[in-house]
Amino acid sequence: MIFRWEKRKEKLSRYMNISPKRKLEWLRQMNEFIAKCTMKRDRAIRRKLREIR
Repeated sequence: MIFRWEKRKEKLSRYMNISPKRKLEWLRQMNEFIAKCTMKRDRAIRRKLREIR
């Protein structure tokens, strides 16, 4: 149970303690999820934007 609310600074410091490997793994999973759930039109737009960069 949560007995008190976290302050913004505490929350940020907790998130900063996550290892870079875990952060990258989380980002990869999010990208895979977005790729599966988006419509073909949106995927094409993202692909074009990626090519421009």
